[in-house]
Amino acid sequence: MVVPRFLPILLALTAAAARAQAQPVPPAPAPAEPAVAEPAIPGPESPLPDLPGGEAVAWPDVESTTGGEVAAPDAAIRYRVEVSGLAELGLEDEFRGLSSLWLHRGEETNLAQLGRRIAEDRDLTELLLRSIGHYGSQARITIVPGAAGQPSLIRVAAKPGPVYNFKEITITAPPGALGPDPSRIVSRLLPIRVGDAVEAARVQSAQDGLPIRLADAGYPFARIAPPDITIDHATRDAVLLQSVDLGRRGVFGAIHIDDGVKGMDDKHVSLLARFKPGDRYSNAGREDLRRALVQTGLFGAVAIKPGEGAVRDDGTQTVDLVITSEPAPMRTIALSGGFSTGQGVRLEGSWSHRNLFPPEGAFTARAVAAQREQVAQVELRKRNFGQRDRQLLVTGGFSSSQQFAFAAETLGVSAALARESNIIWQKDWTWSVGAQALITSQRDRSATGDPRRTFTVLAFPSSVTWDRSDDLLNPSRGFRLTGRLSPEFTLRNQSNFNYLKAQFEATAYKPIGDSLVLAGRFHIGSIVGASRGVIAPDRRFYAGGGGSVRGYVFQGVGPRNADNVPTGGNSLTELAVEARYRFQAFGQDLGIVAFVDAGEVSTGTTPSFDRLSLGAGIGARFYTGFGPVRVDIATPVNPQAGDPKLVFYVSIGQAF
Repeated sequence: MVVPRFLPILLALTAAAARAQAQPVPPAPAPAEPAVAEPAIPGPESPLPDLPGGEAVAWPDVESTTGGEVAAPDAAIRYRVEVSGLAELGLEDEFRGLSSLWLHRGEETNLAQLGRRIAEDRDLTELLLRSIGHYGSQARITIVPGAAGQPSLIRVAAKPGPVYNFKEITITAPPGALGPDPSRIVSRLLPIRVGDAVEAARVQSAQDGLPIRLADAGYPFARIAPPDITIDHATRDAVLLQSVDLGRRGVFGAIHIDDGVKGMDDKHVSLLARFKPGDRYSNAGREDLRRALVQTGLFGAVAIKPGEGAVRDDGTQTVDLVITSEPAPMRTIALSGGFSTGQGVRLEGSWSHRNLFPPEGAFTARAVAAQREQVAQVELRKRNFGQRDRQLLVTGGFSSSQQFAFAAETLGVSAALARESNIIWQKDWTWSVGAQALITSQRDRSATGDPRRTFTVLAFPSSVTWDRSDDLLNPSRGFRLTGRLSPEFTLRNQSNFNYLKAQFEATAYKPIGDSLVLAGRFHIGSIVGASRGVIAPDRRFYAGGGGSVRGYVFQGVGPRNADNVPTGGNSLTELAVEARYRFQAFGQDLGIVAFVDAGEVSTGTTPSFDRLSLGAGIGARFYTGFGPVRVDIATPVNPQAGDPKLVFYVSIGQAF
């Protein structure tokens, strides 16, 4: 029979009960049966003893409902099982998972096999009841023979005995202990209190978690003896005596890693640690380092084992961390596709080597083939560049874009230094500073004669974000504030000019009950220092599309020329409100969304808020482990000439 993992503690409680039973106790109103010696490990052949107050469980009664003759011992028997008295205590699922009767229900068996299963399940029932503090319990199992050709019914009825409670918990240090008096520290960390029920499962869980809690408190090498529990059946109380040698207080020492991943040496791994040598040791710090290594994507498995180091002059002991690892596959091929009204079909593919320039130097070659865009680009990304969570990103490549407002062929390089946020460690503050150098040939479709001009652009974009939301991909409460600045210098037709491009975006999320979230977005931008007509068309502001104003195609919001071509502008305003309702249906995690978006593009440097384009629609969400898949359908409320009646969007992640 499979036994629960708390059996060692339960046996300790049973042994304690036997010791207490052997001691003199005050006379009780009704004398109990004399104590009977019991084996160390109960089983089918040596059942658990009956504690005082409980009845001996007799061989199951057989209730005859047919009046026919009893089957021969070797006759084939089929049966079904009915359990009562355990569901109310939360034990029925565990009983079914361990029960011999339940496991073999519906199978053909004989009386000898059935008898063994009944004895095992009687013991199991009492074992489970004791595990939650009920002693002197009764387990009655009866058989009701079935009618001709029908299976018999086996009834398992549990009657819990009284609950025993801890009246005293004593923590002591063994003779010759290296550590200080453990009573105050362990009592605070041990999740068992005076007055709690004597539950074997809870005591076992407390014992399992105590080494981790002590390590977090700075004692990674504590030596913990098994608990000594004494039970008094007369008063239904228990005393727990725990012996703990805390050992010396630990401080972080050296970090050593194997050579499983190229470039991930001791020095670089120390860069990822949030602690320094000499800081107080904590298990949380060690676990944080392990997760940081996993987050790099270079490891398939990581284990960090603390090792005893030298004893320092102040009596503390250094804790060296020894890291063993398994490398993950370094190369990745990715393919993706999509469709949106106005932009058409889009296919994208990439090849990556996550450690081509060790340590953590990832190289990616990327290509996009779409109806309105073609891209060929290479990228170098160095994560944890000189500091944890800081990355260096260098990109270069060629792009060709054929949009409603312009056509552009661009060759450029860029570099950026940024502080990252990610799903494991979402940060309150993130930032980015960088530089771009571009040579681009562009046709301004909104200008008379559709002229083509060449621009040389040098830009220095930067951004900062304050994020107090609760989730990167699917926020339900909090807010985000982002500011962006980009001084840009442009050379066109042997003349040069410069301007400043500034943007501010705020989003907020408010839960209403457990299933509904109200979300809002406000985005404003301005270009100061140059008029719209001289700025490269792809550097102007445009609005419309799935991440802007839904109900309109990309670049569909804002001023247009006589031929209905978007001109772009020097200022931008976008607003959005969503109601997101999440629910379970068809075994899936789903959601529906209703939204209203608004936006405006102006030729002046200051938004005017007098020509807002409105869009409204509904959407569906399919929630997955990597974020929600979004499907939105929207319509323009105050369309201009040429705007579609319905626009369809599919993407990953919420709109904002």
